[in-house]
Amino acid sequence: MKRERLHLSVHTSIETGRDWNGRFYIVYSNNASVFLRCPKEVRKWLKLPAKIPMREAYDSWIASLEAADQERVSNKAQRLTSEPLMERKSPNLSHELLATGFGPECHLDESDPNHNTRTVI
Repeated sequence: MKRERLHLSVHTSIETGRDWNGRFYIVYSNNASVFLRCPKEVRKWLKLPAKIPMREAYDSWIASLEAADQERVSNKAQRLTSEPLMERKSPNLSHELLATGFGPECHLDESDPNHNTRTVI
């Protein structure tokens, strides 16, 4: 995923992205940078008081990021629940797949000498 960046001033910017542990923020201010996980900690580290344009821009950016994350989570949950789970022996196997001879579903015949033989991969 591409990182997103918010420029608050010439010397202050915030870069964000997602990894296995969730969203992270890399905050650049003057000659220092810090890696944080919580947007409240970012606000405290930058010392952004309420009712200034930088704080309002930061709050609206965080709100848009959270909305995008919620949409991503809901789309993923919907996709996982809408697709049927793969059954072990599907009655809808196509004849082309059965003709190739690959996979356990293709060896359903008990007269096959390798019927109970385990495959080591």
